[in-house]
Amino acid sequence: MQIPRAIEPLFKTPKTHNKIRGGRGGAKTRTVVSLIVEVMKQAPLCVICGREVQKSLKESSFLAFKNEIYRTGYGKYFNIIESQGVIESVAGGRAVFIGLQQHTVDSIKSYEGFHWAWIEEAQSVSKRSLDVLIPTLRQDKAFKIRIGDTELVFPLRMFIYTYNPYSWDDPIDMVLPDTRDDVQAITINWYDNPWFPESLNEERKKAKQIMNEEEYLRIWEGIPFENAEQAVMSRAAVSQAMERKVSQDGGIVLGVDVARFGSDRTVIYKREGLQVVGCKVLEKKDTQEIASIAADYAEGGRIIVDDTGVGGGVTDRLRKLGSNVVPVNFGGKAMDKEKYPDIISEMWFNLSGLIPQIGLPKDMELLSELTSRYYKYTADERRKVESKDEYKKRTGRRSPDKADALILCFYQPRTMSASSNVRAVARI
Repeated sequence: MQIPRAIEPLFKTPKTHNKIRGGRGGAKTRTVVSLIVEVMKQAPLCVICGREVQKSLKESSFLAFKNEIYRTGYGKYFNIIESQGVIESVAGGRAVFIGLQQHTVDSIKSYEGFHWAWIEEAQSVSKRSLDVLIPTLRQDKAFKIRIGDTELVFPLRMFIYTYNPYSWDDPIDMVLPDTRDDVQAITINWYDNPWFPESLNEERKKAKQIMNEEEYLRIWEGIPFENAEQAVMSRAAVSQAMERKVSQDGGIVLGVDVARFGSDRTVIYKREGLQVVGCKVLEKKDTQEIASIAADYAEGGRIIVDDTGVGGGVTDRLRKLGSNVVPVNFGGKAMDKEKYPDIISEMWFNLSGLIPQIGLPKDMELLSELTSRYYKYTADERRKVESKDEYKKRTGRRSPDKADALILCFYQPRTMSASSNVRAVARI
């Protein structure tokens, strides 16, 4: 069984709730159907295959299952009962196809003996439907299954949600935020799909030419629609920066956002002049290890560190190593107090002013983080960027570590005006 590399966490580290999101052509449906068929062939797994509204079997994934069973030559292991909308396996498995909207707490009880649920088009599922469905599956423990030469372990109670996000407040991400311990978020797009056909790629290219930026990014890159009026940076500006290559004249500068909690990552961005040339994402590294990695990566250049909390340990170690380190406290005061109430707001708008001149790597996660941070005006007309906690609560997403590392990478302690920043950065 072949699977896209981006979706491997579903097989290697499955959790109770697995959210697989991304744009069109990412092989989400094909991979999930292949997994369920493979498991049902070997085990008595009972699966609810649902979507918010299903007026007929044609609107379900029934045909995708039927095609996968025949494609793999597994016909003798399954009984496809189209008149009932049910697929059964010789091993005792059963897949049903339902519309969640039509069910109540009482009617859904008929599925209490089931093990897994796969929800398609999960961006459209309502909070009510999730509240009805999730308590229905009550199995505990785990089971082993062999796929090819690999033995895998899956929870006996598991939910898979596949979707192309519509907005940051889709109920699926509000009910099941990425920050929950029992939630795993996986992003997969067309460029992760090893079977992405050239005909569909041509369709994508045409869509990019005729669609507006917001529409293209949502449909093909899986980035939700944004409230542009509240966002610090526009998608169009950041997307253009990701297509741009600029001068690398100038020294090396690193921006280091240090992990604070278990779900956070330490992210290090590296630039030469105005061009970002590299990124390191570190997990489960202590402050001493982070400092050593940053010192080597900087090659003698400036290292700007989020000194808040545990970041202070990285700063101290870098000083002992003789590095050119600049500590920044995200909780500190702004230099231009008339425009910004705190330094984090000042730094975000500083990068916003620089975006038209810099070059960024093409990274959809970074684009999403940069263009989804909101701001508001205070009572005294200063622009204040929402805190990390406010961002995570509003979006249901993990900490925006990449964005914070990037604003550090372009931070200039001497001056914060956009025009003078361009000159100052180029001289470093």
